[in-house]
Amino acid sequence: MFKRITAASLALVMLSACTPSKQYEGSKSEGVFFAIPNGWTKIDGNELAKEESKSANQNDIDRLAMVGYQAGFSKLKKLTARDVFMLQPTAEPVLYVRIRDLFPEERNAISLNTLRNIILPVTQYVDGTRANDRNFQLINDQEVVEKGGRGVLLEYSFDHQGTNETVKQAALYSNDQNKIYLFVLRCSTSCFNKNIKSIDEIVKSFTVRGAK
Repeated sequence: MFKRITAASLALVMLSACTPSKQYEGSKSEGVFFAIPNGWTKIDGNELAKEESKSANQNDIDRLAMVGYQAGFSKLKKLTARDVFMLQPTAEPVLYVRIRDLFPEERNAISLNTLRNIILPVTQYVDGTRANDRNFQLINDQEVVEKGGRGVLLEYSFDHQGTNETVKQAALYSNDQNKIYLFVLRCSTSCFNKNIKSIDEIVKSFTVRGAK
């Protein structure tokens, strides 16, 4: 015997079918867009700026003044601004996105290797000029070209406080070399492997069209 489907239950099924599985984020003014799964926790730019302003390093404070957009996201339900900035391996993916203007001296010196070394001294680990004290492994390194800029997409792993962590790092500079776009998605390597499909989809959604 078939169950009778009421109008209310049918409406609920249709509503569920129409609910998007992703939420779209980014900055229209900066021309940067990406998509993350629904339900991820968000740390907005104000919270991140408040945390970053606590730094005793004047260079950090100066760079903060040049930020046009930044935000943090995670599958973790409890996420703080400090968690976003730390390299501590997490049990769920954490995404950090940042767009800022470059200082004149940075514009003159910017290169693909500069982008590679934003978080870790990747090029020094690779060429052997720095001791590989973190069990660093470069998994992928490719150049990327977007409408609004060019840069690199890296995947690498390293040990941090006894736990191995994997990072997907996209970093680009704008066509006029005035801006830098940073997109970092990371978690423990076991978490990364478990969430690889979702992580790849998020990274592929990252689009840099450039400021208008």
